[in-house]
Amino acid sequence: MTIVASADLVPELQHWFYEFVVHSVVNKFGVPAPVDIPTFWMPNKSFIEMLFNENYSDNEYFYLYEAQESQGSWPTTVRVRLNIYPGAGTYYELSETAGEGNNIFLLQDADLTLLDALLAYRTDGTAVTIVDIDATSALMFDSTSLILYADYDSLPTELSQLIYLYLDLKLRGRYSNYNNLNTVSTSEPLETMYELLLIDEYFKFMSAMNVDVSLQC
Repeated sequence: MTIVASADLVPELQHWFYEFVVHSVVNKFGVPAPVDIPTFWMPNKSFIEMLFNENYSDNEYFYLYEAQESQGSWPTTVRVRLNIYPGAGTYYELSETAGEGNNIFLLQDADLTLLDALLAYRTDGTAVTIVDIDATSALMFDSTSLILYADYDSLPTELSQLIYLYLDLKLRGRYSNYNNLNTVSTSEPLETMYELLLIDEYFKFMSAMNVDVSLQC
């Protein structure tokens, strides 16, 4: 769930999804690439970059945003787009001060726990371990031992499920929790975009294993 409307713009979401689409194996010709926003306008330590950029190198992330009302500080492409919706569109900038800003993507505790695990994985791809728990146990990421204690079926949000699936593939080579007949994401842009990335990762993993992923008619 998000409070970001269709006329609103978060620059790094548009940029990193553009980067994903143009380099995608599966989705390159099935998903239109958005207009790119130059990296000059990208903030540091964005949780969105951490989701999409395998080479994310910061040791923390931020997820709160502030509406930037001064159009003079907007990229030209943004001004053109948002002026199509006068009075309706909003340009959001990442707040790089911890605790300041608005949770416009309505991230929940489970999302933040999985993001913490993802940050640890981005820092050292071999250090994180997933331990399966039952539905009665609490979701937790131990930042000291770098162990994620989680039960996929108990994760309460789409984003937390998608991050778990990504880490499960990357860390354990597992894909059994993903049901390709029913998508995880339903209607929210961030989750839909991230699931497309996940599908791409599944395809590359299967291809490397020489699994036949072609459609059989």
